[in-house]
Amino acid sequence: MPAIAHSPVLTPETTTAPVAETPLRSTPKIDFPTLKLGQAGEAVRFLQQRLKAFKYNISFNGQFGLQIDTAVKHFQAHHGALLVDGIVGEKTWQALCESVHVYGYFFEAEFVPTTYAYEIHLPTLRQGVTGKAVECLQLRLQNSGYEIAVNGIFGSKTEKTVITYQKRAGLVADGIVGRQTWRKLGE
Repeated sequence: MPAIAHSPVLTPETTTAPVAETPLRSTPKIDFPTLKLGQAGEAVRFLQQRLKAFKYNISFNGQFGLQIDTAVKHFQAHHGALLVDGIVGEKTWQALCESVHVYGYFFEAEFVPTTYAYEIHLPTLRQGVTGKAVECLQLRLQNSGYEIAVNGIFGSKTEKTVITYQKRAGLVADGIVGRQTWRKLGE
């Protein structure tokens, strides 16, 4: 699926549009894991952060239980053009990574505690990789007010933007998107 075209965000600090990045030869392609009922880990935690950003009243425990399954199906049904199956695949991830649009629907589902193995994690991203996970990173940075093209290529411009974001967020500014950076971006 091609990246969604977005208008560049211009800030008072800059007056030019983002410069397109080109992938290096043989760049690794990295996508988010497909999530479904019965899984747990940092990827599920990020999913929960994104659902909470859309004003879903859900538990926050990194577990993909019945409540999260119901929330995902509700999100898919109300976002439009998504298959309502409770599986968080490429299209659902892209919708979750975009800017927050609260639909105005009330959501409530009972929380049932689970203890699934905490083993589904988000990919670590660094300069030289490409893919849907990089697109999500760029969408989250763009929606945080940074001027960046959404093209799925983690080049030098993306790395510089990540470093600036990490500095402003009080994180280790190494240009590598790991657990702490993903957690902050999920908010």
